[in-house]
Amino acid sequence: MSDTARKEIPDKPSIVVCGDSFAIPPDKDLTVGPGLVFRNNSVTCTKPGVIKSNDKSVWIDRNNRRYVPVLEERVIGIIIGRVMDEYRVDIGGAHVAMMSSIAFEGATQRNKPELKPGNVVFARVIAANKDVEPELACVNKKGKANGLQVLEGGHIIQCSLGLSRKLRQHKSPLTQPLFNHFKSFELCVGMNGRVWVRSDTNKHTVAISIYLKRCEYLCVADAVMTLKQTVRALG
Repeated sequence: MSDTARKEIPDKPSIVVCGDSFAIPPDKDLTVGPGLVFRNNSVTCTKPGVIKSNDKSVWIDRNNRRYVPVLEERVIGIIIGRVMDEYRVDIGGAHVAMMSSIAFEGATQRNKPELKPGNVVFARVIAANKDVEPELACVNKKGKANGLQVLEGGHIIQCSLGLSRKLRQHKSPLTQPLFNHFKSFELCVGMNGRVWVRSDTNKHTVAISIYLKRCEYLCVADAVMTLKQTVRALG
């Protein structure tokens, strides 16, 4: 263990700065996320923010201005072109991502989806290196889609990276009001600050989009009040 890593990862979210180090308990097998590097059974902060952890991973939560691809994260990408058998995908980062035309469940050279510029995909980051373009795939490690797919229709809103992480939390208090107000809708959140919304009516899609935008600046109670007002105004 590094001499500087004398503290264990805090149980509660805590503010950290660059250079802070934390020991990883020997009985835990954690995935190291954004803002941290793993060295000698400890993690060292490379960016300031709030350190958070669960039973599977540890990461630094901060509002970056631009998305930095991280291995295994789920992102929403927009097809912007094609080069040979690979699609060029905009994921909001410094570099355009690449995705093979057969990176879909059951896809082969003869049987694969034909995507066009403007198509939207929910994909997994399978390669992330500062020296090369990131790579995506619409399958998990076992070759199954598991929710990764081409997103048809719907509406995309842009939010901060911090809000997207909150929305992706299991049983997020920000998404629960939507289930209380709408019987049928689909919500897909990418770690790159993009949210895809589709519901049974355009009015509901607009109401959900406005609510999510307000969550950026308001507490949950105030955002829910905005949601109710928006629904009434749209009829």
